[in-house]
Amino acid sequence: MLEDIQLNAIQAASIIKLQFPDVSPSSVAYLGEGCDSTAFEVNGHWVFRFPKRADVDQQLAIESRILPVLAEQSPLPIPVFCFHGRPSEAFPYHFVGYRKLPGVPAIHVDTRAMPFENWVPTMGRFLSWLHRFPVSYAAELGVLRQDVAALIEEVRTDALDDFDLLKQVTEEAPLEEWHAYFEKGYQPSAERLASVVVHRDLAAEHVLYDLTRQELTGIIDWSDIAISDPSTDLAGFFHWGGQSCIDAIRSAYVGTIDEGVLGRARFLAACRGVGDVAFGLKTGRGEYIEAGRRALNLCFGRIE
Repeated sequence: MLEDIQLNAIQAASIIKLQFPDVSPSSVAYLGEGCDSTAFEVNGHWVFRFPKRADVDQQLAIESRILPVLAEQSPLPIPVFCFHGRPSEAFPYHFVGYRKLPGVPAIHVDTRAMPFENWVPTMGRFLSWLHRFPVSYAAELGVLRQDVAALIEEVRTDALDDFDLLKQVTEEAPLEEWHAYFEKGYQPSAERLASVVVHRDLAAEHVLYDLTRQELTGIIDWSDIAISDPSTDLAGFFHWGGQSCIDAIRSAYVGTIDEGVLGRARFLAACRGVGDVAFGLKTGRGEYIEAGRRALNLCFGRIE
C-alpha cells in the first residue's frame, strides 16, 4: 500500500503556482488536515485542498459534480470549487481550490460559547433540506450509497483497535463498561432503513461558526457525502452536545427521527470519540483529544 502524501506550505505553493499562476500564491499557510486531505489557506482568500490518496482523489470528482448543485439551494454556504488542479509530476492527484468561507471551525470554539439556541434552528433547516434532496439526482451525479450497518461495523472495529489509548487521557472513566458497549455493537433493526443524502462527517471541524455574530457560517469538507441513513449526520450532534443537543435538533428538524436512528447516531458518535482521541494522540492535536473525551462522556451520559 502506498503511503499517504504529505505536503507542506512551500510544496503546496509551488504546485499551485505551476497550474494557476494568476493566483500568485504570495502567502500560503497550513490550515489543517484529516485522514484524507490537507488544506492550505492561500493569500488569505482561498482554500486549496490536496488529497492524500487515490481513493480520496476519486471522491473529489464526486464533490466537484455535486457541490455546485447543492450550493444553489443550500441554507448554509458550502464550498464551490473555482480551481481544479490536475495530476502532474509535482503532485499525482487532482486538487481543488475555493473561496474561503467566513468563520472558524467549531472544534476550536468552546462549546459554552455556542449555546444551542444560537445555531440549532439554522442547522435544523440545513439538515431538513439536505435529507430531502432528491436521492435519484444525487446518484446521477455519482454520489455512492453507504450501508450504515457496514459503516457501524467498520467504525466499531476501529474503536476497539484504538480503545486502549483511552487509558492515556481518561480519568476514572468506566472503561470496562465502555468497552462492553463497543464489543456488543449496534445492529440496525430488520425494518427498511431510510436512504437520504448525507454529509456523513458533520464533526465540529467541518462546521464554521462566527463568534462575533453568534451564527453558523458554512459547512465544509464534503468528501464523505453519500446516500445513507440520517444517523450518520445526527452522530455529529451527539458528539458535540449529547442528548440535549440532539433533542434541540429534533425540535428544529422537518422529518422523522425515531429511536433506532438515535441509537445508531449515538453509537457512531461514541466510536468517533475514540477515533478523535487516537488521532489527537498520534498527531499531537490536543483539540481532537479534548473533543473525543468530551464526546465519549456525553454519549455515555457522564456530562450534560
